[in-house]
Amino acid sequence: MFRLFKSAFVLFLCAHGLAGERVTAQGLLPIPVGSDAYLQWEKWPQQRLGVRAYMRSTYDRTGGNEGADASHFLYQEAEDFNVTLDVMGAGCLYFARYNHWHGSPWHYEIDGQDYLLRETSTADPDHPVPQSVFEPTAALPNTLTWTWSETKGADLMWVPMPFSKRFRMAYSRTHYGTGYYIYHLMQDRLPTSRELIPWSPQQNVPGDVLDLLGKAGTSLVEPVDRLSRVDHPLQITSGSQTVSRAHPLKLRIDAGSIVVRGIEFEVPVKQVAVLENANLKITWDDRQHPSVDTPLPLFFGTGTFYNRDDREYLVKAFPVNVRYTEDRLQVACYFPMPAFKSVDLRLTTKDEVGSVISYRLIHERSDWLPRDVGYFHATYVDHETPKLGHDLIFLDTRQIEGEEHWSGSFIGTSFVFTDRNNLTTLEGDPRFYFDDALSPQCYGTGTEEWGGGGDYWGGRNMTLPFAGHPVGAPSRESAHNQQDQVHSAYRFLLADLMPFGKNARITFEHGGLNQSTEHYRSISYWYGSPAASLVLTDQLDIGDLESEQAHHYHSPDASEVETIESRFEWGPDSYVSQASPKATANNFADFEFDADADTDYFIYVLGRSLADNLIQDSIWLQFNQDIGSGQAIGLDQGQPGLGNWRDDLKVGQWGWASFTPHGPVATVRFDETGKQKLRLLPRQMPCEIQAIWLSREQSQVPAGAELPEIEGTGDRLLLPGSAENLVGGIRQISDSVIRIDGEGDQLVYPKGFQSPRTPEPEIFPGMGAFLYQPPIVKKGRHTKGSTEFEAAVRKDNFGLLLRRCLDYRFAGQRANVYVADATRTEANRDWKWVGEWYLAGSSRYIYSNPRSELGATEAQVYQSNRHLREDEFMVPVSATQGLSRVAIRLEYRETAIPLLPGNAAPASAWSEIRYDIYSIVRPDFQVH
Repeated sequence: MFRLFKSAFVLFLCAHGLAGERVTAQGLLPIPVGSDAYLQWEKWPQQRLGVRAYMRSTYDRTGGNEGADASHFLYQEAEDFNVTLDVMGAGCLYFARYNHWHGSPWHYEIDGQDYLLRETSTADPDHPVPQSVFEPTAALPNTLTWTWSETKGADLMWVPMPFSKRFRMAYSRTHYGTGYYIYHLMQDRLPTSRELIPWSPQQNVPGDVLDLLGKAGTSLVEPVDRLSRVDHPLQITSGSQTVSRAHPLKLRIDAGSIVVRGIEFEVPVKQVAVLENANLKITWDDRQHPSVDTPLPLFFGTGTFYNRDDREYLVKAFPVNVRYTEDRLQVACYFPMPAFKSVDLRLTTKDEVGSVISYRLIHERSDWLPRDVGYFHATYVDHETPKLGHDLIFLDTRQIEGEEHWSGSFIGTSFVFTDRNNLTTLEGDPRFYFDDALSPQCYGTGTEEWGGGGDYWGGRNMTLPFAGHPVGAPSRESAHNQQDQVHSAYRFLLADLMPFGKNARITFEHGGLNQSTEHYRSISYWYGSPAASLVLTDQLDIGDLESEQAHHYHSPDASEVETIESRFEWGPDSYVSQASPKATANNFADFEFDADADTDYFIYVLGRSLADNLIQDSIWLQFNQDIGSGQAIGLDQGQPGLGNWRDDLKVGQWGWASFTPHGPVATVRFDETGKQKLRLLPRQMPCEIQAIWLSREQSQVPAGAELPEIEGTGDRLLLPGSAENLVGGIRQISDSVIRIDGEGDQLVYPKGFQSPRTPEPEIFPGMGAFLYQPPIVKKGRHTKGSTEFEAAVRKDNFGLLLRRCLDYRFAGQRANVYVADATRTEANRDWKWVGEWYLAGSSRYIYSNPRSELGATEAQVYQSNRHLREDEFMVPVSATQGLSRVAIRLEYRETAIPLLPGNAAPASAWSEIRYDIYSIVRPDFQVH
């Protein structure tokens, strides 16, 4: 249980902001936790020593995008208990995101007590309830929870849910069961602002938290009527200036230790271009490099200030906002930004004529020390040419301001992801790495999910306190101008911020297989002090006899040294070019039909895969002028043809499909009313189809395999009997079925290429395929007994972080962890139990994605080919402070959890490849 500081003086200081803050007896500031993480938002810049953040999800373990990263489960304990998250220790779940109501009711098992959470569309998911809410509503109130009614696609929950021993999350239903979750694990006896009591539905969120978040879009620092401000009154530097290319705005404050509390600009609406083309640069304490150097719109959460529908707010977020009044544009930022000598702010613009800009810079005196907080950063990157097969690097702090080490917290992003209304690029997963980790501590399910949406927000805009999609037209055809085709998103982290002690690497896939060519631009918001709080003090390489001897490694029941050849979870292993149809095709079928102009038709194909393989079940469709060219529906959006039935259905099972399941729906719009032409070509084969349906109203992929009634609807249904010119391998095998086969026109695969789910696909780059990740060879051991070793640590440590590289083929790895003073003889060591080290699941997992909302689970056991994994464990300062060398003992505990009920449990053991020992220390940084 976390330490409760009972001193009235300390509690008073914790409750009243920055001024007069004092350290605890351990020398660290209390960390805001639970609801205090919101109420004490002024402490955003504070170092979080002893806290680690993780993001887990339902992502495709093969690195692909199967089921749109939905429905991948660690194990199934019962038909209605499909586990997506299973962690041990003391911590707090700060965020959960689902696509609509899918998976609900959700089990939240906290310290062994199971609670059912749901939203109001759960009872009849085929008929969603408008204005849905989370239930129980008293425990899960709005402003900390939002459903698809507001988000245009996602159910979002920011209610803090502490646990002291174990937390499990499970889905009752598995159809499109997608989600990601952010939680913190914390050292035992960590100095915190309050005691964290394990969550239950009887714990209502404090009203002042809801009131605070309800102020998003307004000034968060006025009026000045709080006790914390008595000795630290807000000061305002304000004025107006004509700003143009030749005349930038320059502001400087030389006031010693301060915190900038607000930055506000205002311009006449008619002169918005001045801010649209502006750049903001901020330098703290006369450092050599600015910590903020970004385009102004993106800094305030939007890719453009273009206001397509005259909304009051483009961005109504907690820390930033973009607001239109009748004749003014106002932008504001309220991140707390500490400085210790000076602040230098410059606003430049490319606009030649310029305009009068009003400005306010709000600040107050601070008692913070440089070692206790980080500088505010907004790091901008223009990803002009995304590289095939490589994640976009939004942030790598090892390249920032010439400093090797940074300690602080990652707190969000604002990013443009397309200039041409292509939302399908959002299939790319977020992957975040902290402190030299090789495994991402954070792995999401897609980019719009990160931005608080689902299904690309349906193309619509939304803005919430911590997530939003502020700009961009619903479709390319509806865009008013080029600016209206620019889409951006933002995501801010407050309670769910992500601390790091040495470096942070924030990466995003571009497209589901890192193949998108869209022009991304990104800002990463973060706090950082240019000194490490996590120092690698030792490393033990298992299988290296010299390293084992130097660390007095002893594991009497361990296996002989093993060679592990595999990969880490770094996205897809390989990519086969999407290619395109041949202009002169050898295999095709043509159709003619009548249709109207100036209306969108949604396109669906009723078909089935004939091979149990993800790469043998799709077609291309060409309309009118595209016939006989290399163009096809979806090709310009990076879509993998139409069909792809095996992604969602069993081999041989008929079903409707558009592009990939749960992805966008293909559409077509004709220039003229009357006779239209369609050509069907093979892309992957063999497969079969029964119908092609062009619908005016059916905007979602139909369930089942029934033909629709289209009389009087204006829809068009193309059946095999109406096909003309069946050429080559395209042939009608019955009155109701066309067989898709052929040679020379389809997508060409290298010899031996297989689905990435199979162990080792053969890749030949010369044949249109690219190998992203060659296998890595490691050595290690495994044991069902105990392991002991010694390691050097910093004597001034505030606890340790242990990181283990392991073979994830062994399931449910769990061990008791003991620590002792290694300078004592073995007979005199006083072993202290410091917790259980547990990693749930393995590289074998469950995929269940039934076609219908209420369908029974269709659990299939999959085997990923990524067996290399890293995992972390924190040792509390009470067991290590003052020691320069520690002995560590790990005692394996059997954790037999079958993948499916009634099945045998998978093989389990404690796997060891490498141990990294990090000392947690106070950052050694001073301002001179």
